[in-house]
Amino acid sequence: MKSLYLSILKTPSVIIGLITAVIFQVLFSVIWLTGYDHVTDRIDQFKIIVVNNDSKIGVQIAKNLDKSLKFKVTQSTVLKSAMEKLDDREVQMVINIPKDFTDKLQKNEMAKIVYSLNESNPSMLKGVMQTVENKVTATLNKELVKSGLQVTFENMNVPLNQSNELSKHLSERVHPVVNNINKVSNFSRLMVPMMLVMASFTGSMLFILEINKAFKAYKNLYNRWQKFGSRVLLIITATILISTFGTIMVNLMGVHSDQGFLTMWLFQIMYVLTFLFLAQVPFFIVSDAGGWVNIAMLSIQLLSSGTTIPRELLSSFYQTISNFLPATYAVEGIMKLVTGGSSITYEIIMLCKILMVIIVITLILVTLQRENKKDKILTV
Repeated sequence: MKSLYLSILKTPSVIIGLITAVIFQVLFSVIWLTGYDHVTDRIDQFKIIVVNNDSKIGVQIAKNLDKSLKFKVTQSTVLKSAMEKLDDREVQMVINIPKDFTDKLQKNEMAKIVYSLNESNPSMLKGVMQTVENKVTATLNKELVKSGLQVTFENMNVPLNQSNELSKHLSERVHPVVNNINKVSNFSRLMVPMMLVMASFTGSMLFILEINKAFKAYKNLYNRWQKFGSRVLLIITATILISTFGTIMVNLMGVHSDQGFLTMWLFQIMYVLTFLFLAQVPFFIVSDAGGWVNIAMLSIQLLSSGTTIPRELLSSFYQTISNFLPATYAVEGIMKLVTGGSSITYEIIMLCKILMVIIVITLILVTLQRENKKDKILTV
């Protein structure tokens, strides 16, 4: 038994397997821990639009929010434009001060502040924005009276006794109204982007690894362009198969897209095809060690694509690199398809651009490959 153990341990496949397992540990530890390092310190990178439609007290409230909220706050008077940015995930929250805010207070009625959040985002964002909602409401109800609202009433020629009474009861007159878009009732839907991206890229890694092994048996039988053409056909075949099963499984598990099964299937074909072409590039550069490079790419893409935490919380390095990785646009597109959102046209365009760049790089690498004179004269 001991001799068998030592014999198996010394075999190349077992040694490579052990090295791969260790590399997984090293790469995931380095990439994920550096990526998540101090993410809570970057919460101030979230963007909030304050839409003020009240020409009286609302003006002062909007200014105070700009100063008190530790986020990137911008002012606007056009609610429709702000909501479109929220739907496109360009901002994380819209706070609307209605035009009747002052009138409600003057009439001693409940004044409303409307908070809008796009739930088609990582779950962490919803928790942070709910905290913002509570903070803003509490600030309006308890602190702004001391910041000069009574003076504002007086400047509006409100009688002194009425001004005092309004200021006294203001803490009881601001009521939050939540108007979230793309509401998600089932938490599992938020996990679909991470699940599909992880499954798709991991599957792509393993498939490319296996066909790389398979092509070694035909190394001296076909020239490089014949082998490359066969790789492309195999990748297309795998893309259709993977995407079909992936989309069917998601639908069978009760996750449907408002844009239809066909749109979801075609979009999965787009990003799986990109993953497969990307996964084969390292093998053209570093041969069999390309599998280890793909482990790093898997880790980086899962971290930087926004599947677990909003990209705004990542360091500038990971935010920058995410702009050039297909998983980023795959996650954005899947999120829009399964939880709601605007058109996925932008994501498709970006995936096409990345795919074209990868194909060009691959063609250059194939051209630069050395081949024996014997291979050059071989035909199918």
